[in-house]
Amino acid sequence: MSETAATRARVLFVDDEPRVLTTMRILFRSRYELFFADGGNSALELLKTQPVDVIVSDQRMPGMSGIELLRAARELNPQAMRILLTGYSDLNAIIGSINEGEIFRFVNKPWSNEDLTATVARAVSAARATQAAARPDSAPEAGSGPTPGVLVLDDDPQVPPKIQAILGGDFRVFGARTMDDAVGHLEREPIGVVISDTRVQDNPVVALIGTLKQHRPELVSVILTERADAGSAIDLINQGQIYRFITKPIHDSQCKIAVNSALKQHQRLAQSPDLAQRYQVERAPEPAPGAVAGQALLERVKTLRSWVRRWV
Repeated sequence: MSETAATRARVLFVDDEPRVLTTMRILFRSRYELFFADGGNSALELLKTQPVDVIVSDQRMPGMSGIELLRAARELNPQAMRILLTGYSDLNAIIGSINEGEIFRFVNKPWSNEDLTATVARAVSAARATQAAARPDSAPEAGSGPTPGVLVLDDDPQVPPKIQAILGGDFRVFGARTMDDAVGHLEREPIGVVISDTRVQDNPVVALIGTLKQHRPELVSVILTERADAGSAIDLINQGQIYRFITKPIHDSQCKIAVNSALKQHQRLAQSPDLAQRYQVERAPEPAPGAVAGQALLERVKTLRSWVRRWV
């Protein structure tokens, strides 16, 4: 049975190219109640009177970029899921969208219609399932147990003590120089936030971050790196739903703000498990055949116990 207009999910498409909006109308008109805007300003005016479930925006538009739009849209309609269409790799723009727009997915142009419709459907499902619990700006109640720990995964042994000094004595920081060591800490300690470089021992961390998000969705990941590139940042959002992306050298105030915010996000997810649907990840590629160590590590992640009840 088809949904009525009153119950259909509401999806806003924003693009300055009329042909793109026409394509979106053809693809989605039978599934959702659709809204269209040809730029950021008109989209924001619409959002003042029309709450939506999902916003799909182009990045490169005259006057206002997609990232600027989604940042402002988050204030007007915080429960909406946000998808960014991008045809180029602007690292600063991508980092800005992660830190300020909290993007659900990046979709590269030209897109596959099948992939785009599946991505929008997942966003709609997440929006509908979590609207009652999703209050991004509300502070969670303090837990009765200890503050969850912060795990720092980095080749540089000076990074964990540096972050400990920045955060102060109220936080417990654990350092790991290999992914195996990191999983060991996760097996033993109630970790709430993982701070990681993009590569450790010259191995990308995206599969580890993504598997953690699948099996421990209350864990919140922050990337801290000097080896930033647009492709890895996009993968880390789509496959790992990282919460913040920070570039080295470490700035004390930026680091402390990011970790405090990440811990609050961890507490929200721990206290409202339904919210985890807003941070579902794409399945990461399996380790290459013969990569026994990598596969074994991911299998250990899948069996990690949840520490949530210890402190909520």
